[in-house]
Amino acid sequence: MNSVLRISEAASLAMHAMMALAAQPEHRRSAQDLARQLDVSLAHLAKVLQRLAKAGYVASTRGPKGGFTLALPADYKILR
Repeated sequence: MNSVLRISEAASLAMHAMMALAAQPEHRRSAQDLARQLDVSLAHLAKVLQRLAKAGYVASTRGPKGGFTLALPADYKILR
């Protein structure tokens, strides 16, 4: 069976943003910096990052030296 996985633009943006954060886990990245790197709308990315932070996937820090990081290390293993 031949099928295509369809995901929303917001879900795609969330995955790309998290991959960008995982590439530099030791640095906080601003939404503006990520939007520039991903070549996407800052307003849309900011909403996606807010949802990721609320869900606990990313951590956010406010202020001039603030930004976003992954909430857990990229190599974190969930054991069940």
